Amino acid sequence: MKIADTKLKKAVIIVIISILIAMALVILLISPITKYLIEKYDEKLTGRQIKMDWVYVNPFTGYIHISNLKIYESKYLPSLTNGDSIFFSAKGLSANFSMRKLFSKTIEITSLLLDNPTGKVIRVRNDFNFNDLIIKYTPEKTDTTHSSIHFNILSIKIKNGEFHYFEKANSIYYFIKEANFESTGIQWNTDTLGAKFSFISGTGSGSAKGNFTINFKNMNYRFAMSADKFDLTFIEQYIRELVNYGTFSANLDANINATGNFKDQENINAKGLIAINDFHFGKNKNDDYFKN
Repeated sequence: MKIADTKLKKAVIIVIISILIAMALVILLISPITKYLIEKYDEKLTGRQIKMDWVYVNPFTGYIHISNLKIYESKYLPSLTNGDSIFFSAKGLSANFSMRKLFSKTIEITSLLLDNPTGKVIRVRNDFNFNDLIIKYTPEKTDTTHSSIHFNILSIKIKNGEFHYFEKANSIYYFIKEANFESTGIQWNTDTLGAKFSFISGTGSGSAKGNFTINFKNMNYRFAMSADKFDLTFIEQYIRELVNYGTFSANLDANINATGNFKDQENINAKGLIAINDFHFGKNKNDDYFKN
């Protein structure tokens, strides 16, 4: 009996080790294959080149991580961008999928994290550098038949982001940094999305933070934001022609709460405090049209 028990234990150990080795081989092989397929078919699927350092995929736990993701500008929009410039990048992109929910025809992302993302929005008149993506992924015909496959995303986080805005025609430039965003996501059978955010001025001083809730069924929203000595100097770019290339500076303190509806612009109720401090507007810093 002892000999039989020993042989059984050895057989069980060998089976377990074999399974673990097979799982490790699957993970080791599927990760570089995923990276290869993304970089091979990137332009066919998105119209843009996509690069990354490495990809880790665990099909058993549903975890995916992409390191140093880079999505380049479309080479078909030369009037807006340079094809070799980066449209969006992130130090890391991580996602957890619920593998169990796949058996119930539900694609559920339990968590999505963007670590140190950098994005760029470029505008030339009415064109933006992301218009091609909207056109590509907008269906020509809307199918009114409800799909049997459901989609949920339970947690969205952006950590330490930086986002830039350019207007080429007017030489406008502004950006924010240390941007953080956290949302409880949205599920197929719910209508409400809630989130909180914070960021600081990229071109000056000051910070802002707040939260919002949107009901996508009736388009009602709630919004709260506070700003602490937020630098408004970027406005100078929009009024320079009015003051013959003069100067403008100010900072904003605010604490605002608002409710409203996106379909009805008059349906808004807002209350709170807004204060403009250290206001300067004039030909130069020593010659003001008015100042406080």
